[in-house]
Amino acid sequence: MDHVPPRSMFPKTLAPDVEMVSAPACTECHDANQRDDVVIRNVLISTQDTEQHPAVIGGLAGKRDRSFIRSLQRSGGDFQQILQTIKLVDVKTPAGIYLGQDWAFNFDTPVMNRFVERLSRALLWYEFRQPHFNGNFGWRMNVEMPTLVYEGMQRFGRLRKVDDVFAYGVTPLKDDAPSWTITNFYGMIEFFICTTKI
Repeated sequence: MDHVPPRSMFPKTLAPDVEMVSAPACTECHDANQRDDVVIRNVLISTQDTEQHPAVIGGLAGKRDRSFIRSLQRSGGDFQQILQTIKLVDVKTPAGIYLGQDWAFNFDTPVMNRFVERLSRALLWYEFRQPHFNGNFGWRMNVEMPTLVYEGMQRFGRLRKVDDVFAYGVTPLKDDAPSWTITNFYGMIEFFICTTKI
């Protein structure tokens, strides 16, 4: 069984009643996922919005920093993968006033796409026992959602909070209709995922 999101994204100590999301995985996939997990965690906890989350301040930042140091000592690895997700972007105010350029994470990467697919599959298994299927996994980040979307999730799907780190809503996948998933990490980063069968 594979924890999705991985245990490494949560504080070292969790309340005894916290039930992690888990789904079956073969050994090969599980091992490959562990390599991605460190990169994903380090990106998610290194944004301006998430760095002040209690779990990050309380220990995850230290894990990330040790991971970077080990990676630099080995000439590459996790730190090199993180650098590949950074690009120069235009910075504008909400009113559209140009403020210049700054460095930002590019989340549209192969490692993030694999993570989003794994996340969607795991939630569908955990909540609805959806077996493996050929599918498409489209996603966007931090999309403004009307309250109606969350009400629909509650009515037709499942909503759940796992500690203060992760929350999700997911609807079942049908042959003729997609599954909709909203996941939230550290109260700040949301993925809106549309999953369809091929």
